[in-house]
Amino acid sequence: MITKTNQKAYEMSMIILETYVPENHLLRRVDQSIDFRFIYELVEPLYSKIGRPSIDPIQLFKLLFINHLYGYNSMRRTIEETKVNLAYRWFIGLGVEESVPHFSDFSKNYTRKFSQLIDVIHPITGVIETKSVFAAVFDRILAQAYEKDFIRAAHIYMDSTHIKANANKRKAEEVFIVEERKSYQDALNQECDVYSDETGIKRAKEGKPKVNRVKQSTIDPESGNFHKGEHEKQFAYLAQTVCDQNGFILGVKVNAGNYHDSRTFYPAFDEIHQVFGKLIRSVGVDAGYKMPHIARELIERQITPLMPYTRPKGKKNNEEELRIVKKKFMYDVSADVYHCPNGKILTPRSISKESGYITYRSTTKDCKKCPLRESCLSQSSATKTVQRHLWQPYLDEVELIRHTQYHSHYYALRKQTIERNFGDGKEQFGLRYTRYRGLKKVQDYMYLLFASMNIKKIALRQAKLTLQPHVLSLYNHLIHSLFQRKTELKFQFNF
Repeated sequence: MITKTNQKAYEMSMIILETYVPENHLLRRVDQSIDFRFIYELVEPLYSKIGRPSIDPIQLFKLLFINHLYGYNSMRRTIEETKVNLAYRWFIGLGVEESVPHFSDFSKNYTRKFSQLIDVIHPITGVIETKSVFAAVFDRILAQAYEKDFIRAAHIYMDSTHIKANANKRKAEEVFIVEERKSYQDALNQECDVYSDETGIKRAKEGKPKVNRVKQSTIDPESGNFHKGEHEKQFAYLAQTVCDQNGFILGVKVNAGNYHDSRTFYPAFDEIHQVFGKLIRSVGVDAGYKMPHIARELIERQITPLMPYTRPKGKKNNEEELRIVKKKFMYDVSADVYHCPNGKILTPRSISKESGYITYRSTTKDCKKCPLRESCLSQSSATKTVQRHLWQPYLDEVELIRHTQYHSHYYALRKQTIERNFGDGKEQFGLRYTRYRGLKKVQDYMYLLFASMNIKKIALRQAKLTLQPHVLSLYNHLIHSLFQRKTELKFQFNF
């Protein structure tokens, strides 16, 4: 029923969407900064040349980007918002009277077409690779930031964050899983053999493969049972993420949530090193990555590891403080022995090829009548044992780097880059949890999410560069006006 209050809603008018989108609108800045035509090239092999016309793939991907840029919790809601939002319609190229793609059409294209693997040429390295469409889209967006000279890959930062899985924590079963072989195990075994042959130190017996009993979700078996600190146990995924000095996401690798940071370091770093290897000068990480094998990997590649100070582990009580701990034993590099606080020597006795730790032990004679025995040994021990990793010199070098001005300057940027990305992702882009199940689907989801974050960074940085001359002119005008006003006041005062 038409009344005086709603009669304008029934009036006919000509609408030009361009005029209804503000100049400083995020989507307008995105449209001016990003060229999405590369999507046609990527998805061309996935479409048939016969049959009825298909939905424009750029429209479908722009709907995905809107979903992430504005933090909507579902594509259904994104499509409903697009129906009534003029800026969204303008961005995806739909008129006021044109219908928005139905959710079922979007879902079929997402699962049947875009989830497939394709052969693409990496836009930065030029190497032919086989990857998903979403990974290729992520690479193309990153390449546009690289072409605009926004990427600063000389100093990169790595960290991981947990994403809550779409799985009920009560629906789980206990399974036994054999621990995976470490990626650096061959190199460690080789160096342990060399050390044993040179010193004559015996090799410790290798134990059986470690079998862990873990809880596995019956809904999403590829997720991992995650528990950190006082947080409640839940099934989650671990997103190992790399960003540059300007905060652009360079890469991401998704693993099960029960993996440690040190285990997921290599796949993510190797991928980034293949693309930006010649540019990388340093890598900033937190204490979870402060391991001998990671320090060795970076130093061997002539990359400076930026790692934090780690507090001594153990109980914090008076009894523990009175005990003689490992740090009070002095290591002699030339002789490869430890000197105890009482001046006695601990010599190397064995080396473990599995862990890479060398065991140093004192003699029963030296410890039997030692005045420091009660504070040094337990009641059941007759000798003192100290362990040192074969690659400990690399960690010692890390400690020397930590005391330099170089470390202080660049490590401080970590909280402004990778930590800021995680904060923005969880608060604005829906990084806290995922609706998808399975490692591959979650990996594609992360590619889209971080591609959206990079799109926003490119748009804002491009707008800043565009407005910079105007801002500078305004600043100069303001300074000139203030100077004139100050001169006038001074003249009046003197007069």
